[in-house]
Amino acid sequence: MTSKTIPSPGPVVRKGFATVDGQLVHYRVAGDGPAVVMLHDSPRSSRLHLDTMARLAKRYRVYALDTPGYGNSDPLGQPEPTITDFAAMLGRTLAAMGLADVPLYATHTSAKIALDYATHHGRPPRLILDGLSIPAGPPDEAFIAAYMRPFRLDDAGGYLAAEWTRMRDMLRWFPWFSQTPAARMPVPMQSDNWIADYIVDFLSAGPHYASAYAAAMRYDPMPALHAVRCPVVVAARADDVLFGSLERVPTAENDALTVMRLPADGEAWFAWLADMLAAAEVRAEPLASAEAAAAYVDLPHGQMLVRRAGPGTACPLLILDTPTTMHARQWQAALDDRATLVPDLPGYGESDPLGEPSLEAAADALAAMLDALGHDRVDLLGLGYATPLAATFAARHGGKVGRVILDGCFTIADDERLDLAETLCPPIGFDRAGGHLQGIWHMLRDGEAQWPWFDGSVAAQRPLLPTLSATALHPALVAILKQPRSYGDMACAALRAGAETRYPVFGQPTLILHALDDPGDRAAAAVADRLPDARMAIRSAGIDGMVPHVVRFLDTADVEFTPDARHEIDAL
Repeated sequence: MTSKTIPSPGPVVRKGFATVDGQLVHYRVAGDGPAVVMLHDSPRSSRLHLDTMARLAKRYRVYALDTPGYGNSDPLGQPEPTITDFAAMLGRTLAAMGLADVPLYATHTSAKIALDYATHHGRPPRLILDGLSIPAGPPDEAFIAAYMRPFRLDDAGGYLAAEWTRMRDMLRWFPWFSQTPAARMPVPMQSDNWIADYIVDFLSAGPHYASAYAAAMRYDPMPALHAVRCPVVVAARADDVLFGSLERVPTAENDALTVMRLPADGEAWFAWLADMLAAAEVRAEPLASAEAAAAYVDLPHGQMLVRRAGPGTACPLLILDTPTTMHARQWQAALDDRATLVPDLPGYGESDPLGEPSLEAAADALAAMLDALGHDRVDLLGLGYATPLAATFAARHGGKVGRVILDGCFTIADDERLDLAETLCPPIGFDRAGGHLQGIWHMLRDGEAQWPWFDGSVAAQRPLLPTLSATALHPALVAILKQPRSYGDMACAALRAGAETRYPVFGQPTLILHALDDPGDRAAAAVADRLPDARMAIRSAGIDGMVPHVVRFLDTADVEFTPDARHEIDAL
């Protein structure tokens, strides 16, 4: 009998934010050795480097940054930023993170950003430019305008088909708008997984898709190549469309420059990169967390992303929403004069899924998140499918909760709950024609008009004002694409709970918003009857009409409602 070797898990890639000049810069980090930094091309993000980071992490502490406007980094404020603007921000970011003196790897668009940064700062100790475009002539503005056709959201969702087609054509032709045999790139078609990952970055950049991309097309690197003084390796693989630019690197005029021609082989490329980073000496300390607008919290099961807004307070309002955060973020914007927290619940967006999703496990994760952020006590607002989680949290961690607001208490028959849980948040597959994007789009829109989203009957029609703007729907769609199989974990956990456990009893003062005739709010009165300290209020069709009522409830002196008052229906 032979023993079976169980492979050890690979290095964990964690995510974080650095706050630079009031803007969020998103990064990934893995490993514990000497630090190195990796930058990505456009329109990608640090997701591009996930596999490489996991392998390099055995030897280095690898940081991968999202360029401003890409991935999860805030965009630069300028309407048409230049490469020098991006380079200046890179310099401030590396300084803020203590990474100014570590080797820097950059590819395509980011190669120009890194080169401009190195020219003005005399750093890093080694700069590796993998694919640097050195045009033979001045920028062609007509070409740039055609290549960088604006990415425009539209409320009908038509942009999804247009951008899916552009993305597919970018992978076949260069330039993508010249669909001719001569323009066809001699590369094999990418896998479904590769394209699925790419479209997340493409749609995450969205309207900022062209910012660094167009800036790179307008940037002539030749003056910087002559002026740079830190050691620079300019390389490209034989299958890179920029391989021909290596002929124009002025190595004879600047002895800081070295050119390296690489074979079209992934393993050879990785071995080369690992050796190129050997100049790494600095062992960077983890970046200290700050009161930023967004933060990742490390929990036993993984990381949770939390978005913060409003003035500092000892008792912020925790807003829970599932299967997206679309309505939570509307409430957060409407309550802009008070401190609010909106987490991506486990399995959705940027928050890691729970091993065994349940309301109890999610409530415990939220309690640990609050401890990590230093909040002893919060008020609580639960929305829709997240109202059972809010009730579970208030019952299970009562000492952490001041006041509770429930908006959208629902009921389903016990013999229907498991079927509904299976149908509500279906796993999102992949369609090379882009059909899965339209599927998500209309699932989100339908959920605004009817409850549940797939029920087209008259009885399922909702009386609430629907949120149908692309500015709200697009981020939710992208977040679902990031975790297409687990995005609905918490909503499904709420549905799977039985009638007796879905809304456990808790003692905190509670306001239950009741949307009359809403099929998604039929448990409001029953939940109010079970709670010892609750009252109800008629919910207006939109959020704005509810804000004064919610604020008044949160700011009322801490007194118990009388038995009669808790059954009262307040009209606005």
